[in-house]
Amino acid sequence: MPKSERLVTGAVDFSGGVDSSRVRTIASAANPNGLQPNQLAWLANGTVREGCISPRHGWRYLATLPTDLLQDAFMYEPDFDFPYIMAQIGGRTYQVRVDTDNSVIDVTAASGPNPATIAQSWMDQAEQFLVIQDDQSEPLVWDGTTLRRVSAMPNMAPKIPTGSAMCYYMNRLWIAQGREWLGSDIAPNFTSGTAGYNFRDAVLSVVENTYLSSLKRFIVPTVAGNIRAMKFPTNIDTALGQGQLLIFTRKVIYSMNVVPTRAEWAALTEPLQRVAQTVFGTTSDRSVVQVNGDLFYQSTDGIRSFLQKSRDFNEYGNTPQSREVQRAIQFNDRSLLRFGTGVESDNRLLQSCLPEQSAYGVIHKGVLPMNFDLVSTISRKLPPVWEGMWEGLDILKMLTGDFGGRFRTFAIALGRTSGQLELWEQVAGLQEDEGRLGEDRITWIIETPSYTWGSPLQFKQLDTLKLWVDRMFGKVDFKVYYRPDQYPCWVFWHQWQECAARDNCELLSAAQPCDYPTQDFCPQYHTPMTLPTPHFKCDQTNARPTTLGYGFQFRIVIKGYCRVRGIFAYARPRDEAEYEGIRCGTAPAGTVAPVPTVVRAILDDDGNAILDDNGNAILE
Repeated sequence: MPKSERLVTGAVDFSGGVDSSRVRTIASAANPNGLQPNQLAWLANGTVREGCISPRHGWRYLATLPTDLLQDAFMYEPDFDFPYIMAQIGGRTYQVRVDTDNSVIDVTAASGPNPATIAQSWMDQAEQFLVIQDDQSEPLVWDGTTLRRVSAMPNMAPKIPTGSAMCYYMNRLWIAQGREWLGSDIAPNFTSGTAGYNFRDAVLSVVENTYLSSLKRFIVPTVAGNIRAMKFPTNIDTALGQGQLLIFTRKVIYSMNVVPTRAEWAALTEPLQRVAQTVFGTTSDRSVVQVNGDLFYQSTDGIRSFLQKSRDFNEYGNTPQSREVQRAIQFNDRSLLRFGTGVESDNRLLQSCLPEQSAYGVIHKGVLPMNFDLVSTISRKLPPVWEGMWEGLDILKMLTGDFGGRFRTFAIALGRTSGQLELWEQVAGLQEDEGRLGEDRITWIIETPSYTWGSPLQFKQLDTLKLWVDRMFGKVDFKVYYRPDQYPCWVFWHQWQECAARDNCELLSAAQPCDYPTQDFCPQYHTPMTLPTPHFKCDQTNARPTTLGYGFQFRIVIKGYCRVRGIFAYARPRDEAEYEGIRCGTAPAGTVAPVPTVVRAILDDDGNAILDDNGNAILE
């Protein structure tokens, strides 16, 4: 093969997402289980929607919350108005008006706050009533106007008891207490409810069930631990008229067939059934998320799917659905997983990762996004893909709400500079993070497969890299690294900056200050951007320049907004025999005469000799 021949490889489609569970070498006949050409080894703060690589949506700061221990937060939905957030912070209850002006209002009950140091509270809405539990105090009830203890509500006694995890399902409020749980009266109920609430407050009573008379409770039949969550999938047994309520412990998931009528409820016998998963339940009620008719949840071994788990029961495929992002999950502190949080947002599953304890609750340094866009088509459907990890906020709780058909995503986070609890919103199409101090360009990182140019056994010298970029908007900084073969460290290659003026005020010729009418510009493109031939460092392990190897992986760090349409790497084939016995700073034997002491080789920044196109030392 002539030494002047140049090899090219790369990709213009990245819709396969991220897979960090495989070796980073791209798939070939010799490596069939490697990364596929449309996959990435890793992606930080990015998305592969449309088959291209773009930065995630930006976060926008909304408000500062009282800075104390965040115990829980919930998106409350009034009957005839937009939703707003209710937050339990340091035992006190706050209304956060994300529906209007983002104001924060203390609505703590007149009977006094709950204990301020309990690490976790639980909230759920039944009809118009938001119930707040901490597993110790008498339940609090918010009716949309006033917060009171349940004993102060006008519904008939006995009333719902103290508990933890809750779920409102088939017109009953289900409440967990350790390994036990019970259901409230069905709503509306003309016996236990009151006319002032249209008899809907019956969900705050537990009087109508014969099986549960004297507050008897259902109990999980095995020692699987306390109940962590109660949720329901969207599939309902219409033939029997029953719905399936799932009871999650950390180790096992159980199901309960909930009957729809009072007559069947009165005659109810033990309704418990054990479902497929007998090893891995959920670690957190906040992480159980309904997506596309399924339930995704965090477990001790990763992120799991309830329906997929049920189909794969008693098979080797009964595994988590998150091996692709194991690079992040492996560092999770399992003792803090019970505070994990997740939501469905913009046709993505978002699950928290990397929990850390803080004085104000457990923060999460990262978010794992799963893209369901590939499923949302009438043509060929592909499985969803993971998109690496997002970071930028230290998140305590994520929430979503439906604002008249517009779905919004929020996060309560601990400010990295302010040290205060802050409320942020992720805005679709927002190109930068908008904090309290102004705009902050998003830094996103692409890690490609290790390319072998179709021949993993051919020795090569790295030549250049080309990027196809469009939708460039504003200032964009690029920094590129590479590494050969299994080299563990990244070697810096090149950095540069591009600028696509967003309006006429950003033109170099614009008068400053710009006081004339602003004219917005369209995003620009730059294709291709070609890197110079890289200098090398010395690979001390193999005693050769880092620009020589069998395969090369690239790390592209971008700060600012653009879209990467294509990545192409170039290399030149080399005869490995010519480089046997070479040490950094020397040339192949017999190709260059011994260098007199008065003549010195040109050195790079680290003191290593620079080689020419044929691998020979370049002399002064």
